Amino acid sequence: MIYLSPKKTIIFLIFIVIGLTIASITGQFFQYYGFSNSTELIDKFNVDGEYTIPSLFSSFSLFFCCIILGIISHKKWQQNDKYLWKWIGLSVIFFYLGLDETISLHEQLIHPLRDMLNATGIFYYTWVIPGLILVMTVLFIYLKFLQSLPRKIKYLFFLAGIFYVGGGIGMEMVGGYYAYLYDTNNFFYEILVTIEELLEMLGVVVFIYALLCYGREQGTGNREQ
Repeated sequence: MIYLSPKKTIIFLIFIVIGLTIASITGQFFQYYGFSNSTELIDKFNVDGEYTIPSLFSSFSLFFCCIILGIISHKKWQQNDKYLWKWIGLSVIFFYLGLDETISLHEQLIHPLRDMLNATGIFYYTWVIPGLILVMTVLFIYLKFLQSLPRKIKYLFFLAGIFYVGGGIGMEMVGGYYAYLYDTNNFFYEILVTIEELLEMLGVVVFIYALLCYGREQGTGNREQ
């Protein structure tokens, strides 16, 4: 059962996202412009790093989505809901996304695909090609499911998707184009990456809010607003 307030939860998570974003970009500014030599502390708050505080928060958020989706799936199983497997599928997807955020599975595709396709420009980070294909495939499979959701939840799902895909793939293409033309070791590139990660984190936060609202409306245990 879920007893979290959707409103309080999203406010709390947005404060964390804003705080992590500010800490990251401030640290990068200090590092690139020589105001600080404490690189170890700065690296821990870098949104573009692995095993940093922002990456751990992102992993936790995605796994939290997986858990909520699992609870909703259990309720749908009890109700013999016709979209049961769609909910289970979403739970599996978010488990993979959380795992990918933790160990960066998608980045292992970049160099082999880049060499295979001789990719440049916006496809310099070549994993975005299979990423776009997967997004379109999932959208096609889930279109009727999305249309069946209550209007508010449906719009929140789409908003979350726009944020997350816009950051994870859209801004990744912008960052890849910049990296291809110039370099990644400069403050402007860090700004692009920060925007990318900010959009991704906001997308997950909006999705958590949507799931908590849906759980409350469907009687899965959310009794607070």
